[in-house]
Order: sequence, then structure tokens, then C-alpha cells
Amino acid sequence: MALKKMLTTVGMSAAAVLTTFAVASPALAYDNSWKTDDRDPGGVVYWTGYGDVVKICDIEADGWATSAQVFSVRPDGLRTFEYQFYVGGNGSCADRKASEGATFNLPEDRKVFINLCLMKDDWARLDYCDSGTVAQG
Repeated sequence: MALKKMLTTVGMSAAAVLTTFAVASPALAYDNSWKTDDRDPGGVVYWTGYGDVVKICDIEADGWATSAQVFSVRPDGLRTFEYQFYVGGNGSCADRKASEGATFNLPEDRKVFINLCLMKDDWARLDYCDSGTVAQG
């Protein structure tokens, strides 16, 4: 009887811990997102204006990496290249954010243009690109 009570107590404690973690971790909210332009998208980008967060994920086991090229949009509409990065491997994600410093802290009061592509051979081939212009937070 004591063993049954102990197992019940351990099971209830584990359930309480899982419940606590589920409630304590709020879902991340992104301002915008879009996927690559292939028939069965292999990549996705998430944008959060507050903190200039660009997150990309490789979402398909297809031999392609997911890449992003990030530009600030000047008041005259011209784009200024800021940085690029990529991630490969199904389920892998990478992000860049203003808190990382200089290059990733985008100019204030400008829109941001993000080009999302699938990439092969270390930037030699970009394909299935889709892009968007987003506002900063």
C-alpha cells in the first residue's frame, strides 16, 4: 500500500511540474511570417519588429538550406543591404536580433525588406525566393 501511495504521489508531482512548465512558457508571437515560394515550402521566416528579430527555419528534408537577405528601406525607397544568413537541416532554425549588436541592429524608422530563399552550394544557387517588406516595432 505504501508503494502505491508513493507512486501516485510521484505521478501527481510530475503532472504538476509539466502543468507548471506548460503555463509558464508563453507562446512567441511574431509580427509577420512567410514561406519560400516552392510548391512544398522548404523554408519559413518570422519577423518581430520589436528587437529587429529575423528568424529562419528549414522545414523540409530536401537538401536545400534556408537563407535570408535583410535590407533596410531608405525613405526614397532604395534598399540598403544589411546582412544575410542561412540555416540547413530539416527542423533547424537560426535567428538574428538587434541585441547581437551593430550589423543586426537595423536603422530606426525604416521599413525592412527580407528576401527568403532556398539555397544550395553555399550561396551559389538561390531559388524559390519570396520576399516581404515589414515595419519595425
